[in-house]
Amino acid sequence: MENTLKAAYLKWDGIHTAHLRQLYLENREDPSFIPATLALLENEHAVEVSSSWVLKHHIDQGKMLSSDQVDQLINKLPELRFWESRLHLLQMIPQISLTDAQAERLEPAVRKHLSSDRAFVKASAFAAYFEIVKRFPELKNEFRLLCEDSLEKVSASVKVKIRRILKQLQGAENR
Repeated sequence: MENTLKAAYLKWDGIHTAHLRQLYLENREDPSFIPATLALLENEHAVEVSSSWVLKHHIDQGKMLSSDQVDQLINKLPELRFWESRLHLLQMIPQISLTDAQAERLEPAVRKHLSSDRAFVKASAFAAYFEIVKRFPELKNEFRLLCEDSLEKVSASVKVKIRRILKQLQGAENR
């Protein structure tokens, strides 16, 4: 299936997601589809963005990944070549179940993206890092200060995300 799937991912024009949506619809019931897509994400740079988009779409549809599949994503995040695929993985983090060990391994990779030049990547990194902070309260004060400091330096779209996070952090402290 991997070779067929790779060929299908390579047909994507890099812009319009209708092709990827259709590919997902046609294959979502096949139990080898998500594992093959993960394998392609891990091994084929040419389909990194399209395969990460499909994985994010899978999660957006309310589907789950196994703990081993989450491990694969965590291991891949530091190696991703394209900002779009980094964005997709960061956007998945608030929607997937992480173990403490996975969150701990994920922390340095997500932290690195808090200073991304790409506004959407940065905003998604803040949301993803917040998920890590929920598991490790000892990071909360440093993260709150980082959020407050960042408000002066980021675009409006990132400010919105950071303000929401600060509100949630404050709400958690008041409980």
